[in-house]
Amino acid sequence: MTRRGLKPAAIAGIEFDALIDETKTLSATIPAYPVEDGFPVSDTIILDPVSVQMTLYVTNTPVTWLYRHGSSNDRVRKICDRMESLWLNKELVKIVTTDAIYKDMGITSLSIKKSREIGYAREIALSAQKVRVTERRTVEIPSYILKSGETKANAGTASTSASSSRVETDSAGSGRNSGSVSGGSSTSSAKKSQSILYGVASGLKLI
Repeated sequence: MTRRGLKPAAIAGIEFDALIDETKTLSATIPAYPVEDGFPVSDTIILDPVSVQMTLYVTNTPVTWLYRHGSSNDRVRKICDRMESLWLNKELVKIVTTDAIYKDMGITSLSIKKSREIGYAREIALSAQKVRVTERRTVEIPSYILKSGETKANAGTASTSASSSRVETDSAGSGRNSGSVSGGSSTSSAKKSQSILYGVASGLKLI
């Protein structure tokens, strides 16, 4: 006979016939940093995730929770397969015991025991650990961060174009490079282009 309001132990909604034992573990890590004086020092305590170890019992012909589970020839097989699937797919589960509820638990170990003493029933030993889930957020970058230099002016853009020279033929029939004729203007344009690129690079603090 069960007490009113009492529910069986469950993992991811799978209810078991009995919870044989349960151990809740709370641990912490204290990092140590060696100093020149020859001993370690610590400045914080890091709380480790909560972990739970438990042994569960399942059978095809439950007694305690018969009115909830009924009897079936393949209940044990289905539950064992489902537990293996939870572990294989790395699913986060909710664990409900007689006195506590643990959410976002990851299964770290799972063993299924069968023996002559328990017949077709199974003892399932399980260890689970709390998984701390984080959320991803998208933020806008302020426009002033996209500016450069002390004045926060736009860095601007720069474009370059390839120059070509052609060979002209004078009246005497001899070839000459047109670049040599307009050498002064070409040199001036090159210096101007270099000046623009230098200003852009300096504004981006690349040089």
